[in-house]
Amino acid sequence: MPAEKSRAVDLVAKFIGAWNAETQSERRRLLEATCNQQTRFVSSYGEHMGVDAQLDAIAAFHRQFPKGRCSARLLMEHHGWVLISWLTEFGDGRPPLPGVDVGLVGPSGRFLQIVSFSPLSVP
Repeated sequence: MPAEKSRAVDLVAKFIGAWNAETQSERRRLLEATCNQQTRFVSSYGEHMGVDAQLDAIAAFHRQFPKGRCSARLLMEHHGWVLISWLTEFGDGRPPLPGVDVGLVGPSGRFLQIVSFSPLSVP
């Protein structure tokens, strides 16, 4: 596996790991390894910026879906862009929610921006 793809796979694994981490401190550690306070997050639910705002979004997800889990895989990467396929399982019997993210990785190796695409409502 080329070095750039290997770094992108690791970046995606850590970012998704933040969604699955049990504690806020572990989520922060993973997000700070993959994002910064200027990282822009955009989805059909809204837009926010920075690690702290993303921590709040993840915490809200876990309050609503305590058994929720996310999985992802890198579909492709080139020129600093990554395409990620993901699946959210809510853990409450409802069908999983699939989606894709498009991320821009900066010179630091962390995300500058992540734009998420999924159905407009949670089933």
